[in-house]
Amino acid sequence: MKNLNFKTSDESVKKHFAEHMKEGKILSVRVKKHLKNGKNVSMGFGFVEFDSADTAVSVCKDLQGTVLDGHALILQLCHAKKDEALPKKVENDKSSTKLIVRNVAFEATAKDLRQLFSPFGQIKSLRLPTRSGNHRGFAFVEYVTKQEARNALEALSKTHLYGRHLVLERAKEGESLEELRARTAAQFTDSAKLTKKRKHSTALDEGNVKFERIEE
Repeated sequence: MKNLNFKTSDESVKKHFAEHMKEGKILSVRVKKHLKNGKNVSMGFGFVEFDSADTAVSVCKDLQGTVLDGHALILQLCHAKKDEALPKKVENDKSSTKLIVRNVAFEATAKDLRQLFSPFGQIKSLRLPTRSGNHRGFAFVEYVTKQEARNALEALSKTHLYGRHLVLERAKEGESLEELRARTAAQFTDSAKLTKKRKHSTALDEGNVKFERIEE
């Protein structure tokens, strides 16, 4: 399970699952922690062991996206060996806490985006650049931790907002907001030029169509 509130305990996880399970038993619950400033603190994910594979599959399906302590849970089936390797992967993560969100519908507002992204962690900042009174079709979302940014990326990678598929990307570590804006604006401009070029090419092709006279 991922996207846990850092205040969520083993006991609250067990209670949440027990209240929503239709069948089966919980054998163990473990919220993964690490030592920080002399204290054991949550890493935002953990493991729940059930009495059977069928129970695990059922719970994963029924409790996917349910909210615990203000966070929407991300659940996936896994094996013990894979679990042990996961903490190392998280600790070695060199990506950023920032997300670039592209293909944002022009009807969407900053409030819409905040409501969409807030269940996956604490948002440090959310910006929707505008020009001439309208936003430019992309946004920047910054979380407090890398784990929260990863959770949002995984959960929302196939999400549509106002009929448009959101395209999400992790920012590079150390990349400033100004650098993000410049890179995204450049990609947006290149994409617009390519679209315009394709339309122009199509118009030329249509103009060069030859018509033959058909004799009766």
